[in-house]
Amino acid sequence: MIPLAWGYLCSIGLAYVVLVTPVLPLQISQAVESEVCAHEDYTSQCQYDEILVITKAIYGHIRQGRCAIRDFGHFGCFTDVTSYMVSQCLSQRSCTIPMSDVVENNITPDCAGGLATFIDVTHVCVKGQPLQDVCGTVAAVAAVASEQFFFSKQAIGEQCPSSGYVTLEAQPGQKVKVNVIRLDNDNDHQEFGGVVEDGIEHAYEISTNTDGRLEGQYTSKRHSITLVIEEAQHSYIIVFQGTGCTDIESPHNSVIERNGDNLVVRCRYTEQVWNLKCIGTRWIGAVGTCKIPTEPPPIDKIPNDNEYEDRQDKTDEIEVISRELVIGIIAAATFVLCCLVFAFGYLCTKGMKRKYLPNKDYEKCEMVAVDGTIARMLKTDNVQTWQNTMNPTMIRNDHMPVVAQDRDFVTVNTNNL
Repeated sequence: MIPLAWGYLCSIGLAYVVLVTPVLPLQISQAVESEVCAHEDYTSQCQYDEILVITKAIYGHIRQGRCAIRDFGHFGCFTDVTSYMVSQCLSQRSCTIPMSDVVENNITPDCAGGLATFIDVTHVCVKGQPLQDVCGTVAAVAAVASEQFFFSKQAIGEQCPSSGYVTLEAQPGQKVKVNVIRLDNDNDHQEFGGVVEDGIEHAYEISTNTDGRLEGQYTSKRHSITLVIEEAQHSYIIVFQGTGCTDIESPHNSVIERNGDNLVVRCRYTEQVWNLKCIGTRWIGAVGTCKIPTEPPPIDKIPNDNEYEDRQDKTDEIEVISRELVIGIIAAATFVLCCLVFAFGYLCTKGMKRKYLPNKDYEKCEMVAVDGTIARMLKTDNVQTWQNTMNPTMIRNDHMPVVAQDRDFVTVNTNNL
């Protein structure tokens, strides 16, 4: 478990070093000065991964040295042949030039006759290969993450459609960083030219690097700029690269907010958010997919104190109304149930009290005795009929008054009334 964790941490650390470690600046060797006499050939050579750059070359009766041993009082008679020497050795690892060619192709200095002449050449070795097609048919030179360079002399010539102008273009969202380096010890920075961005020409920020060389720096605000290269006697190096992270394509239903090296991706219809950080030329982080919800999420509104009190009062009122409604329903149901019970009881009682007589003469009775009380009076003309009717069930041997009881009805012989 521990080896796996350690390997994981090491891989993270290695990735961090790869992303964060800056690209090494252009490596330029120290200047080397050579004195070549009139009967010799100039020869210089750099390492296999370097190119030779001549920074200065003068020809004449310059000073006392290996070629001019004696001082006859005429030192300081010379002419500058740097342009010719640079053109002969440009972008080469080694270079050999006979002195006779230098004399034939340059204006010789007007020095006193019989004086020893020689050439004094200063060169440096630059690691890497310069960009070849600087002013070709390509509209713009691509500025990538790795450093590239070319010489000012390459952008000035008859073969260039726009001599002295070079357009550098990085990916959208990136910036272009330019560094112009003087290889000689001349402090004249006017030969650097300038940078055109958004139709406005800007100057380089001039400083001295750790090697004591004068250099100018500029970092663009956009991903495309145009360099203005001045015609100069001495060639200088233009180093450029694309920096920063490119713009990313926004996912569907999302919005991108970029602030420098920070990028925020927000979904339109959800609360999903992704944060990315630009390190070097890469975005660190991940971006997901914005999903459209089936229904919009509810918006929770925080009620204030008054709204909370009103809502509480309404809740109390609803609870009171609900309680009263329940009580009313229970009371009404009880009342209806009682009515049904009484009605059912009444109907049952009425059915039980119904009397069916043996003949129709009994219908002539005027009153009915209920609950054992005498409440019926018979007419005189019907006494005999009534007695005859009741005789089968109520005749006694002693001829006493007879009372016939049928449930709740009592019938009494009228002779005893």
